[in-house]
Amino acid sequence: MAGSTITINPEQMTDVYNRLLSIATELQTNAIPAIQEIMGLEFYKEGKAIDAIAAYPEANEKFLELMEHYSRISTLVNDTLYQMMQTDTFAAVRIMAALEV
Repeated sequence: MAGSTITINPEQMTDVYNRLLSIATELQTNAIPAIQEIMGLEFYKEGKAIDAIAAYPEANEKFLELMEHYSRISTLVNDTLYQMMQTDTFAAVRIMAALEV
């Protein structure tokens, strides 16, 4: 549709970015170390537990993919915010205020 505009609220984009960053930080800080700790337990390396956790390596791989997706989308949102700041001074002021920079 020619002449139509897309309106993006800088505060909403900043909120999305902060939430994505919070999720990624939580996963990186807490979940990954816990997974690595569990992987090191002897219980999971020997005996009957081996059969019970046969899907565990695949689950870890999927979790790491999830981390990559959050990282990727966070980067895309950050790039969008940057482009908004480059294009619109008023939006830049609002974004900087929302990021508390």
